[in-house]
Amino acid sequence: MKHHANNSISSFISYWFRTVDLFNLSMIIFLITLGILFVTSASPSIAFKKELGELYFIKKQSIFIILAVITLLVFSLFSIKGIINISFIGGGISLALILLTLTQNHVNNGAARWIEISGFSLQPSEFLKPFIIVIFSYFLVNFETFIYRKIRLRGNIIALMILFITCLLLSLQPNFSMLTIIFLVFASQYFIAGVNIRWAFFTFLNILIFSLIAYFSMGHVKSRINNFLFGDKPEYQVEKSIKAYQAGGYFGKGPGKGTVKKYIPDAHTDFIFPVIAEEYGIITCFIVIMIIYSIFFRGLYRISGCQNRFELVACSGLLVLFILQSLINISVSIKIIPTTGVTLPLISYGGSSLISICMALGMMLAFTKKQFEGIIKV
Repeated sequence: MKHHANNSISSFISYWFRTVDLFNLSMIIFLITLGILFVTSASPSIAFKKELGELYFIKKQSIFIILAVITLLVFSLFSIKGIINISFIGGGISLALILLTLTQNHVNNGAARWIEISGFSLQPSEFLKPFIIVIFSYFLVNFETFIYRKIRLRGNIIALMILFITCLLLSLQPNFSMLTIIFLVFASQYFIAGVNIRWAFFTFLNILIFSLIAYFSMGHVKSRINNFLFGDKPEYQVEKSIKAYQAGGYFGKGPGKGTVKKYIPDAHTDFIFPVIAEEYGIITCFIVIMIIYSIFFRGLYRISGCQNRFELVACSGLLVLFILQSLINISVSIKIIPTTGVTLPLISYGGSSLISICMALGMMLAFTKKQFEGIIKV
């Protein structure tokens, strides 16, 4: 009996190894490895300012990385049915936790986005992203009428209703950077699923309304946009970031020798890319960007031949999330767009963001396997 179980596990691992996209898997793990290197360079000065141990962020990030890699591998094992099931469960729990954040007094930079559980901080909106993308895909490709008692609704209408509820909760936190990302990913999924001009206009109108509400009702949003559009000089963090790019040159000053991290409070999270530029050089920055793009386009290539519309829409949405968040983070640091507070996927410090993006990329690896049946049935 034990021998039979060992054979089953061995064949299971062998089958997964033969079907998973090893190139993208290796690139994802390589970026995570670079991330701990960059956090090691960026975080000690910040830990010192906060009167924490010099290795405080490094030790925590090491734990996050172990959990993230396990998450990546586990989600890559799931079948398509398993991904759908866990997304509805995880999405429901994440929305409930977002509601919980609105009742707690844990406020950071004017926003209630975190909850405290047994001494750990958790950002539910980060975990919502991969789940909500799969949920959107499920309803967008199932246009047939859903019937519950006497209620009849089409799948795309249900998806829009979920989008509206999600955006409403995020605006109450407020978390407009996350709201914008989810909106843009949804728009890309809607286009891939088969765009309807009327509903596309409705979605655009909602984006405009939420943007105007954010601008006129949230002081920090208004000040960031005004400073970006009409300010004489960049915000303090952006100004320091630009100087870091200029100081780093092609090959950088060397690990640990940069100065930008001493002046930017978010140098290990939102503004880690300027630290990379100053200490490791522009060439290293281009290498990181090329790896990010290679993961994105490799994923699109692997899923492009898929005949199942749900898999195509879901996988594309997860890849758009990855590339969009990467481009937003980098764009902020060179003043292409206003400051948003979005982390650099797989590289920035942070447990919630790292584990969340590994969930998304794990699902992407599951969708892009050569064969899907026989992995794990949930």
